[in-house]
Amino acid sequence: MSARRICAVLTWACVLAFALLILSPTVFHAAPQDSGYRVLRTIKLGGEGGWDYVTVDSDARRVYIPRSTHVLVIDADSGKQIADIQGMNELHGVAVASEFNRGFVTGNKSEKEGTVYVFDLKTLMLTSSIKSNSIDTDSLLYDPSTKRVYVNNGDGMNLTVVDAATAKVVGTMAFHANPEAAAADGKGSIFQDYEDKGQVIEYDAMKLTIKNKWPTPGCDAPVGMAMDKVNRRLYVGCRGKGPTAPGALIVMNADNGKVVASMPIGIGVDGDVFDPATGNVYAPCRDSGDGKTGATYIFHADSPDKISSVATVKTIYGARTISLDSKTHHVFLIGTEKNDPVPPTAKNPNPRPKPDLSTFSLLEIGK
Repeated sequence: MSARRICAVLTWACVLAFALLILSPTVFHAAPQDSGYRVLRTIKLGGEGGWDYVTVDSDARRVYIPRSTHVLVIDADSGKQIADIQGMNELHGVAVASEFNRGFVTGNKSEKEGTVYVFDLKTLMLTSSIKSNSIDTDSLLYDPSTKRVYVNNGDGMNLTVVDAATAKVVGTMAFHANPEAAAADGKGSIFQDYEDKGQVIEYDAMKLTIKNKWPTPGCDAPVGMAMDKVNRRLYVGCRGKGPTAPGALIVMNADNGKVVASMPIGIGVDGDVFDPATGNVYAPCRDSGDGKTGATYIFHADSPDKISSVATVKTIYGARTISLDSKTHHVFLIGTEKNDPVPPTAKNPNPRPKPDLSTFSLLEIGK
């Protein structure tokens, strides 16, 4: 073949490759070589109360932080406290339904009475409370496509569904397993972790019937859940066996339940988020492995079935839950900067450090 012929063939090959890239329904971003991700801010809050989930309302520029009996409301831009919503008990998480001017908070009035508290997004005052008719009312999800709030009752092993428009319970469903995080696809399905079964289920968001149930090989205890809705991939944060075992982030095909990728992470993950604008997945872990610091593992979706490591950002011990600010593409976490060692015992040879609540902080990771 002549040199001129070879050049012509190569030119047309390049044109064809470019055309395929442009016409492809999904273009994946290249993984950054020098990530630059770091802790941008540490906002010291202090105060009393434990913590569980953190929630960012990107449009309203607010960060909601439940602290056992009250909810701190922080301005996402200035880091200043806007409000402190009082009058609740044993709190876990917040979900925001902006179109109905309502926020929903999971809690428990007592060991035998799970509760969903409702507050006004404008006044930041409690307006009502709803019985979950279960116990250990824990994680929750607001699905804009159904206008419903899906509330997981951990030890109750079931689901409570609240209509966001009326703030009334409109359905329940038995899981017979311990539910953790969930993600909605916006097309009528919700995907749910079963922590104690090593499974992910798919259920009908309106009929409240289970459509599929899949095992999670390589994932002992699935507790985090995020979704790439365009490419139909679930990102499941998994804890390892035992309190000091490292975990994994697995990628599951949401249409057939096949695990297509997996990456190792640290100890005690309790959530993960996916940013569709950057293709990044964030998995925060309580312990980086040294028993003193936490770590957030950042991965990039190079394709639907492949993820690569972008960065591991050291954080504060206990920073295990996370929320995405879709406006800045930063993530927020909570934990304590100082944690006092606890002597081991025969019953508990690997005790967790005791948090110093005076050092409780909100962290922002970005670049």
